[in-house]
Formats: sequence, C-alpha cells, structure tokens
Amino acid sequence: MQKNYIDDNAPLLEVRNLSCGYLNRNNYREVANGINLRLYRGEINGIIGEIGSGKTTLVRAIEGKIFRSSGDIFFRGESIFIKKNYFKFRKKRVVVKQDSMNALRPRYSVEFQIRKLFKGGKYNENELKRAFDLLNLDLEILNKLPVQLSDGTRHRVLIAMASLVKPEILIVDEPTAGLDIMAIRGMLKLFRELTQTTSIIMISSDIIPIFQVCDRVYVMREGQIIEDGKWSELLDKPHHPYVKDLLESMPSVRNRKKEFVENYNEIRTECVYSDKCRYIDERCRERIPYRFDGEHGYRCIKYPEWTDDSA
Repeated sequence: MQKNYIDDNAPLLEVRNLSCGYLNRNNYREVANGINLRLYRGEINGIIGEIGSGKTTLVRAIEGKIFRSSGDIFFRGESIFIKKNYFKFRKKRVVVKQDSMNALRPRYSVEFQIRKLFKGGKYNENELKRAFDLLNLDLEILNKLPVQLSDGTRHRVLIAMASLVKPEILIVDEPTAGLDIMAIRGMLKLFRELTQTTSIIMISSDIIPIFQVCDRVYVMREGQIIEDGKWSELLDKPHHPYVKDLLESMPSVRNRKKEFVENYNEIRTECVYSDKCRYIDERCRERIPYRFDGEHGYRCIKYPEWTDDSA
C-alpha cells in the first residue's frame, strides 16, 4: 500500500489569492481581497492590523465558515473546500477566539472540560502545570466554573487547553487581549515551545508581541495584505509607508504625538493607505499589484522611491 509522505519543505497551510466576505441572502459584502499566506511546519506567523482591517474575517475563512468569492485554501496541498479534506483539516487545527465565554460550557468545571478533550481520559498533568505556570494561572482554577473567571483568565485557560491537544495548526485571535505583561510574556514562551509539534497563526492589533515571537509577519489594512516578510526585515526595512508609520506608532516617549489612523474597512482598487500617505501621487490611485523583493512581499508602487523622499 502506498504511503502518503509529508513534504516538510511544502507549506502546511496555504491561502492562495483568497477573496471572501459575508453573504446575506442575495447580498454579498467582500471584506478580504486577494489574500496570500503560507504557514510552514514549526513556524509562528503573525497577522497584524487595525481593528476592522479584516483579520478576524480571514480567520473565519480559514475555518471554512464564511463565503469565498475566489481563491482557495490548502492544507497539506489539498483544498479545504472539498468536503472530505475539510473534515480532515478540522481535526488537525484548533482556533482560540477572543470570545472565550462561548467556547467554554458555563456549568462545568475547567478540569471537567479539559478531560472532555481527551474523551474522559487522563491528560498530561505535567504539561498542564507547565502551561498554567507560564500563563500565570493558579491550579485552583481547575475546580472553578467559567462564569467565576474573568475574561482574561478564561482566555488563558483556552490557550492552555489548546497546548495540551497539540494540534498541527493553532490559530489564536487577539491572544493578548485582557492579559497583563507577565501573562503575555509566559504565553509567548509557551507558543515557542509548542512549535516542536504545532504551527501557529497569531492574529493581533498589538504590534509588540507579534514582533517578539513571530517568524514571519503579515500586515493587513482594509481587507488587503499590504506587506509581509521576516519580522527582522519589516523592522529594518519596511517597504510600505503604512508599515513604517505603524512601526513608529509603537509605544515610546518620542511617538506620543503620533496621530491615530482611521480605518474605513472598504475594498478599494487604489492603495488602501492613499488617504493618509504623505508620499502619494497619481499612480497610487490605480490598482496596486503585490510585488516581491526576494522573500519580502509588499503592495506599494512607489517603493523604493518613497524611502528617498523620507530621508
């Protein structure tokens, strides 16, 4: 019998030219457009963007829960939009959403729900203690009901539960929401340890944790990925003015006067930063293709020209 070998050099998950949105009866509202993303084994990829940029919509598309108008998503080289492949994919991925209350059953203890993950059997107590310790959780929480816990605590419990399961793909949406700085630090360390068995997609509007732990970073604005690359490349040499402004907006004393950038969450043909960019000219009003500088992707027609203007 022929065996199915896994190619470690191929993407574990690939989003290819995906456009998706929300279909209500006969009305379709497209939120994400032309998305391309690759996740390899053992990687942590980050997706950053403002609230309303389409990050959570992309997560729902990867889950296979919303309408796609074009493009595809591949798991181990097979489209998840084929029914038999989708069920295989569902068993190999875990999504930890920001709304933790709906993910936990309110009338059952945390420990009961952890045992349910293993069909009532025993879980690895040492791994649980390690996860709880890193996430700054007390073991007494195991005996409590979810309704007795804060939002931030429930969110950390879900991350700990996901770490016990060891899925091939873990998707975490806004994992730092409601967490203090020590819990965030421990969570990032846990994510890095999980890469021995798990590939992770981390979606956040919090820039600093993304650049602390992710191997590759994708930047979204108004439903488009406008730049992606290794975390160090984006920090050292951003190719899009929006990414430069985003990085300069990271908290520091010298950035206190930085203005907030609004996001209108509309699919547009021109550059999605054209209403704010100080380097704009008429070419930016046209459809902007996605270009590559080695493995560094970006959507700016004026790069590297704009970097000379900013000098």
